[in-house]
Amino acid sequence: MGDRWLLRGAEVITCDPAQEDLPRGDVLVEDGVIVAMGPELHVSDCRVVDLRGKLLLPGLIDAHRHTWQTPLRALGADWTVMDYLAAVRVKLAPAFQPEDVHAANLAGALEALDAGITTLVDYSHCIESPGHADAALTALEDSGIRALFAYGLAAGPRESATLPTPTSRLADARRLRTTRLASDTGRIRMGIALTEMQVPWEQSRAEILSARELGVPLTAHCSAWPVSGPSEVQRMAAEGLLGPDVLFVHCTFSSDEDLRRIADSGGSIAVTPETELQMGMGFPVTGRALRAGVRTTLGCDVVSSNGGDLFTAMRLALQVERARAHERDGLSRVLALKAARMLPMVTLDAAEALGLGRITGSLRPGKEADLIVLAGDALNLTPLNRPRDAVVLQAHAGNVESVMVRGRWAKFQGELVDVDVAAVRRRVVQARDAVLARVGGPAALLGEREALAEHWELGAAKDA
Repeated sequence: MGDRWLLRGAEVITCDPAQEDLPRGDVLVEDGVIVAMGPELHVSDCRVVDLRGKLLLPGLIDAHRHTWQTPLRALGADWTVMDYLAAVRVKLAPAFQPEDVHAANLAGALEALDAGITTLVDYSHCIESPGHADAALTALEDSGIRALFAYGLAAGPRESATLPTPTSRLADARRLRTTRLASDTGRIRMGIALTEMQVPWEQSRAEILSARELGVPLTAHCSAWPVSGPSEVQRMAAEGLLGPDVLFVHCTFSSDEDLRRIADSGGSIAVTPETELQMGMGFPVTGRALRAGVRTTLGCDVVSSNGGDLFTAMRLALQVERARAHERDGLSRVLALKAARMLPMVTLDAAEALGLGRITGSLRPGKEADLIVLAGDALNLTPLNRPRDAVVLQAHAGNVESVMVRGRWAKFQGELVDVDVAAVRRRVVQARDAVLARVGGPAALLGEREALAEHWELGAAKDA
């Protein structure tokens, strides 16, 4: 840090309830922090960036992404959730070596930055060894993104029911927490990603308690398909284990009572509309969660199947919810979910869900300078009549011109800064080739689909 920038003349969308938007405003950044905002700041001794005709807003926050799957892009274009589990979790994950994970996380984080995502939750459940964990973390550090590195405790589905508790992964998570991720003020922070609760409840409880012992947030896939017996939320509530440090993912089959439990505990939900709609995981829970008072965020989830930008996620979540409201209530004269409601889900609400609300998620003096510049003068945004609504319904990743994280330009005027993009591309292609070669090629990916389906169904029933 140490730079002093005056961002001049942009249409400023603050996403902060205490800070009004500025139709034409200036933002002063010094030593990585926003120090002043106003319609016309008089400042000297700084570098000035003319942003007339541009949109300036907080960096977007992806609340759920399996970044390690970047080399698998579009292989799952036609997969259901069982196809995905058979191919990715059974076959492909064990085939990744640490160097593949590093290439994947670096390319995936840079893809996110390029699309205006300044913070992501890396749900890293491809950790086959301490070397894998170190490689994933190093790539996030190298990329320049802000991230919650959610150490994935999940093993392969065949192994997960028999792992000892606490697992070797818990011990390795403790290693990182006491060394590389000991600080809670760094750009990369520690989290825990729970094993899906198809394992015995005693193991899930141990994982939750370990995350609390480490003092880190935890995130978990939840109620993505119907199961018999108590839900994950019911089990946690019964033992007093819910809390504001929990970010649940999906919750498409959560009951209204479970949603109220999450809301009452201060927890949050990450909706991933594109994967949920494709894979048969039910309809996104967006509207139900909001009505229950749950802090609701959005995530891209897996580029092995779908896109990696939050503009698409906002539109899908919004329009699916509107369609379901029309189907349920008949053609409405007033839309229940407004377009502008989506932007907080990928900015301030997401920051609050990660415990980062005082640091990022909105633009106001005192917060760190995580911000993006959109080409408000692009044809698809001209004329710019309703800026917040235009960001949700008309903008796309190609409109992202510049991206700043903690006061440092990660992307500037259309180009990633200090990144050899060709080298990154070569490495992620090599990782793709190496991983697929180890599993016998794409044609071998779905051979165990039926056995896997039986495993997950029996796992749910066994522990009911």
